[in-house]
Amino acid sequence: MTDRSNNKKKKEVKRAARFPIRTAIHYRPEGKDNWHTGETENISRSGVLFNARDLVAVNTALELTFPLPAEIGSEAGAIVLCRGHIVRTILPPVSDLPATMAAQFNDYQLTPRGSTEPEKGK
Repeated sequence: MTDRSNNKKKKEVKRAARFPIRTAIHYRPEGKDNWHTGETENISRSGVLFNARDLVAVNTALELTFPLPAEIGSEAGAIVLCRGHIVRTILPPVSDLPATMAAQFNDYQLTPRGSTEPEKGK
């Protein structure tokens, strides 16, 4: 009898490099008018982990905007406008602390600081 488990190659999933950057982030569920504020914990090219008091449910589509830190891009000072969705939420151990949410980016665009910011929600 042949052991096939050794013949199968395990597929490695490479995660995007994460940068431990704390900066303000604004977010809202798609189609909503009100923006909420939070703080990033880490940012990668594929998503962001952030803390905020206004919890958004997993799989909710949302818009996010934050300044592009020099650590992750050559266009430091640019504003990043993203569309994505929540992939994970972590509730705080006590209710007066913010929740942690992970958002995966579907697409994004950069707007140079000082120029007209793209119209949010389009």
